Amino acid sequence: MTPEQLFEAALDAHRRGDLAEAGRLYRQVLGFVPGHIGALHMLGVVSAQQGRHGEAHDLLSRVLKQTPRDPLALNNFANVLVAQGRQAEALGVAEQALAVAPDYAEGWTTRGNALFGLGRLEESLSSYDRALALQPASFLTLNGRGDALLALRRYDAAIANYDRAIALQPGFAEAHKGRGDALQRECRYEEAVSAYDQAIALNPGLGGVWNNRGVALQNLRRLEAADESFRRAVDLEPSEAGPRVNQALLYLLQEDFSRGWPALAWVQETPEGRDGRPHRQPVWTGEEDISGKTLFAYLRKGLGDAIQFYRYAVLAQERGARVVVSLNDPLLPLLRNAVRPVPVVGLDEAPPQFDYHISLMNLPRALGLGAISMDRYLAAEPARVQAWRERIGDRGYRIGVAWQGDAAALGAEGKSFPLAALEGIARLPGVRLISLQKNAGTEQLKTLPAGMNVEAFDDLDSGPGAFLDTAAVMENLDLVISCDTAIAHLAGALGRPNWIALKYVPEWRWFLDRMDTPWYPHTRLFRQQSPGTWGPAFEVMEAELRPILSAPR
Repeated sequence: MTPEQLFEAALDAHRRGDLAEAGRLYRQVLGFVPGHIGALHMLGVVSAQQGRHGEAHDLLSRVLKQTPRDPLALNNFANVLVAQGRQAEALGVAEQALAVAPDYAEGWTTRGNALFGLGRLEESLSSYDRALALQPASFLTLNGRGDALLALRRYDAAIANYDRAIALQPGFAEAHKGRGDALQRECRYEEAVSAYDQAIALNPGLGGVWNNRGVALQNLRRLEAADESFRRAVDLEPSEAGPRVNQALLYLLQEDFSRGWPALAWVQETPEGRDGRPHRQPVWTGEEDISGKTLFAYLRKGLGDAIQFYRYAVLAQERGARVVVSLNDPLLPLLRNAVRPVPVVGLDEAPPQFDYHISLMNLPRALGLGAISMDRYLAAEPARVQAWRERIGDRGYRIGVAWQGDAAALGAEGKSFPLAALEGIARLPGVRLISLQKNAGTEQLKTLPAGMNVEAFDDLDSGPGAFLDTAAVMENLDLVISCDTAIAHLAGALGRPNWIALKYVPEWRWFLDRMDTPWYPHTRLFRQQSPGTWGPAFEVMEAELRPILSAPR
């Protein structure tokens, strides 16, 4: 066969989806004609389709040296850059392709993908819209648009785009997976599992689908099935942290610390799970005697996690270690006023010398401890407490409320409750509701039911330190009612009476079924009895409050 005949045979194999045969034939062509532009280009495409992005990058770079204004080659090269995580470069190359061919639909899709990777979500939507105006039946564009809408938390619109993509290409597993993610964000867990099952039927090797399916099953309280789904995800992608974290948290949810802490430690002890810096000192495993040694502990994110797990730094210090903890900078003023103080430094700081280091969330395993109760280990600044006492006064039964937490992680959706759910409590004689909510969620203060009043202070925690005012306000309250958010941990750490409203299957730290919590002795838990239904939980709270309000104070 001539080189051109071989090339045609390779294209035919490529069109049939036989990538191995196509690649073999393209290489034969290049053996005869090393600079054959078509074979170089198509072999680069095959390499990209097979996940060999470095090889694809090199091949397409050679093509572009010969044909620098070929929009197809530019677009394929941009797609490779997207796959390599080089989104800014990909955006530049995609725009080069569109400068040559402004009506090139695939180029607008690639531009949208690069913008999505850069987090420029609204711009990515505009790019996808331009692509769809040119090529309305592109399932890949519709899927990308669905991903952008999902990231923007516009879940109904995302589902509609995934549905259109699936109607055009029923066998596209990624669209079924995206649809499952959007359904899960809306707490439609049964439907989400069904969508994940369809994705798995089409491509059982997608570890991310097994992982997200496990999260949905856990939210349905089908715990054994969730565990099996996480296991499949770990088997498929053993180096991925997500499934291992979720499996660890599933064990901890069931108070199975013997399996939960070690599973979580696998993640915490990787470089990604540390503080982002290499340390020549060893990780403390718990086997080494730390009496008289300096232990450096750290936690890069999670204000609630930092407040909750600070207790283990206290306990490590009581075993004779000199402990230094690195945390988010806004938390430092609060923790430097702790009743049981441990030295704290900023996120990018470390002690000049230390013997061992460890993630703060890995300390319980190293200490050989489970959920340890600790009463009132933080305190508010006395002067600030007095200032807020004068502003709030002592009138009525004062309840601080926080109703919305961060739901960035899949599975955390549904833990916030609407502020209006407190309407019955607000109408109880003598009750004053005082907002502890900041940022997202405060817009609900403008749409309260008629006759419901919630007092709010616009300057609450307006300074750089986190929770300094909130802690002082809490010291002047009779009770705190919150969803599962950092406010709940702050109230518990201050030793304040605290009621937490929990979704049907909550985050691991609140465990299952129990109405108390081993973390905070003055905290009570009020749980949904079915997914998404808050009414009964607040009715129980209201009934519990009535005798408290009628008792002499």
